[in-house]
Amino acid sequence: MPDTKGKLDDKDRAVLLWVTAGLSYDARIFSERLGQEIRRLNESGISEQSIIRSLDADLRGSGRIFGELRNSIKRGIVGGINQAFRRNGRMGEKLRWIAVSKNLCSDCASRAGDIDTWDGWMSRGMPGSGWSLCKEFCYCQLVPNGMEIDDKVQL
Repeated sequence: MPDTKGKLDDKDRAVLLWVTAGLSYDARIFSERLGQEIRRLNESGISEQSIIRSLDADLRGSGRIFGELRNSIKRGIVGGINQAFRRNGRMGEKLRWIAVSKNLCSDCASRAGDIDTWDGWMSRGMPGSGWSLCKEFCYCQLVPNGMEIDDKVQL
């Protein structure tokens, strides 16, 4: 039997390309937003030190700019997990919606514990895909129905 450990096939490459393309796009958006904010503050006469403090506060407080980057990274990770499952999971298997959140939205709360197939979830809306009220803040997961885990996980 050939050793395939550590080797990527075309399906693995497609998953990695999908994830990296999304993250690359999000990184470009972040760069533009950061540059725009620096230019705006500069043009308003704000000192360099004050700009640095403002950006540091945004970073530490997950503000408008760095919060968007954080959410983009999380969205990429959730999407990557879903794509990896699609690549390696048993597609006909029944999957249960696990609601994962600090502040659970009503859309995801109503799906907690629901069971469907991958194709069913694809047609109804996948976790983190943007269909729900929580949009990019969705951290819900689909797990095999037999997995022992609570339907709602509080962060």
